[in-house]
Parts: sequence; C-alpha cells; structure tokens
Amino acid sequence: MSDLKVEKQRSVPDWAVGLPVWATEDFLEFYEHLRILLRLLDLSRQGIGVLQYMAEMAELVNPEAVDLPEKEEELKRAVEISAVAKTQVNDEFSLFHDHFTVALWSSLGALVRSFAAAWLANWPGAWKSEALRKLKVRLGDYESLDPDERCLWVIDLLDQETSGPLKQDVSRFENLLESFNLNGSVSEDCRKTLFELSQVRHVIVHRRGKADRKLIGACPWLNLKAGDKIKISPEMWRAYAREAFVYAQHLIRRVRVAARLSEHWNGDPKTGKP
Repeated sequence: MSDLKVEKQRSVPDWAVGLPVWATEDFLEFYEHLRILLRLLDLSRQGIGVLQYMAEMAELVNPEAVDLPEKEEELKRAVEISAVAKTQVNDEFSLFHDHFTVALWSSLGALVRSFAAAWLANWPGAWKSEALRKLKVRLGDYESLDPDERCLWVIDLLDQETSGPLKQDVSRFENLLESFNLNGSVSEDCRKTLFELSQVRHVIVHRRGKADRKLIGACPWLNLKAGDKIKISPEMWRAYAREAFVYAQHLIRRVRVAARLSEHWNGDPKTGKP
C-alpha cells in the first residue's frame, strides 16, 4: 500500500505541486483528454494509412482462394475499406482534423466552466462577487438541484449574464473569469490562435466546414474565399492544441497568484481544505 501511495505522489506533475486538489483536478482531466485526442488522431492517421492497402494485402495472403465464395466476400469488403481509406488519405485526413478541432474547443470550454464552478465551491469569498450579487436566481430552481450541480448551474447563469453564448473566442472565458478576478493577460499568439480555433470550429459545426463571409473577415490570414472547404493542416491543429495547453497554463498561474495574494486563504496546500 505504501508503494502505491509513493507512486501516486510521483505522478503529480510539477505544475500541480502546492496547489489545492480542487484547483488541479479539472486541469489534470483536461490535459489527459488532450493527450488522448492527440493520440487517437495519430493512431487514426497511421491506421488508415495502412488500411488503404487492405485489398492488395487480402489478395496476397491466399491468391488461389480468391475464387471461393467466402473469400470473394472478404475481398469485396477489403476493396471497400481500401477505397474509403484512400479517400481519407487523399483528403489529407481532413475529417479527422475537423473532429479534433471541434472536440478541442469543447474540451477547453468545459475546463473553464468546471474550474470556475470549483472555484465558486471552494474559494473563500467567491460568493461575494459583485457579478453574482446581480444575478437573478430562482431559489426554487437552485434548491431543486443536487448540491454538486448548483455551482455549475450558477456558472452557466453567469455565462449567460456576461453574454458568453454570443462570443466565440477566448473573451468568453475571460469575461466569465473576471467575475472572480481570475482574468488576466493572454499572449498574443495564444489569443489569436484560439480565436482562429473558435471561428474555424463554428464553421465546421454550423456550415459543414465551408467558409463564409464572417470567417473570411475574422481570419483573413487563412486566405479563404466564400464556399471554400476549410482544410485544417497538421500545422494548424498542432498550433490549436499547443495554445489550448498554454491557455490552461495561464489559468494555473493566476490561481497561484491569487493564493499568494490572498490574506484570508489558509487552506492546506495539498488538500485545499480550509
């Protein structure tokens, strides 16, 4: 049992040392989700690259058995799979890049939402925020929720109040976090890249990946024309992933600053409990 405990302590990344557990769990989940997304994208690209030769491989395995009925069916299926795989390879895996882009932006938004709720639930004085005082809350709706859902519900109300749904870039997160004095500077590269990510994601979801005038005006550096199908290159999705990671690091640093400057926070640095 002691060995397991030691191993668990060693697995804690450097950035999480000294931060309360409640302030790190959401980031750990985000980083793990990002790692899995990148790994799945890599595996998909590699696997489909091999599957494009499935028909040729099926014929080479046992060429004299090709005329058998069951082998004909297997070969037919192999030909179909090869055709689909070759289409994806020739299209430079654009469908997979699209899905990665959508999932990444959703994951980043979920991180900010759940982290803000954790802050509200655990940080002393968080409920005294001026923005929260102005919220119109129906006590019946609030009381009917499970305790674990209440903070998320309040954060969603606050997001609505700060016009979050109308924003498609990092400013949505910053306006929400400002309610708890957790907003701050964001590097220009990070802000621009995440802005592009949000705009591209919107077009993928709502216009099946075809550029419209809004995207063209918002991201002229993409050199798109109306109706063009967006091609997310490896350079693009790698930049999206990198800057999403950077933005999460921005948030972690802000937590550290808040903890350092707080005069009334006497929480245990390991458990986060007062």
